[in-house]
Amino acid sequence: MFVYMLLCADGTIYTGAARDLEKRMRDHFEKRPSAAAYTRAKGAAYLLAAWECETYSGALRAEAAIKRLRRAEKELLIAGKITLTCEKFPSLREESFTKISDSDPRILAIRTAHPRPE
Repeated sequence: MFVYMLLCADGTIYTGAARDLEKRMRDHFEKRPSAAAYTRAKGAAYLLAAWECETYSGALRAEAAIKRLRRAEKELLIAGKITLTCEKFPSLREESFTKISDSDPRILAIRTAHPRPE
């Protein structure tokens, strides 16, 4: 189970949850009907960050919490300067989240297929 953040073609940040990260990224990047309407309209450009969660309900709660953040706070989360278990997210304290490293093969495969736009 995963929660993730995507950079869209218009510069906005989209947050979502998924049971299968690689499949969900294909949905977004290929604008499949199963992708979110937002990313189909705006265009997913780049996977910014992803966290592995123990439960899908935890991923959904994290998604909701992240969506309430301002952009500057989202950028701090992406950079690892705040975590999903910090005091900012009291509803997530019972969950375990592991940020997936930029060098993880799953992230590298996604980013190789969809490199960061200039």
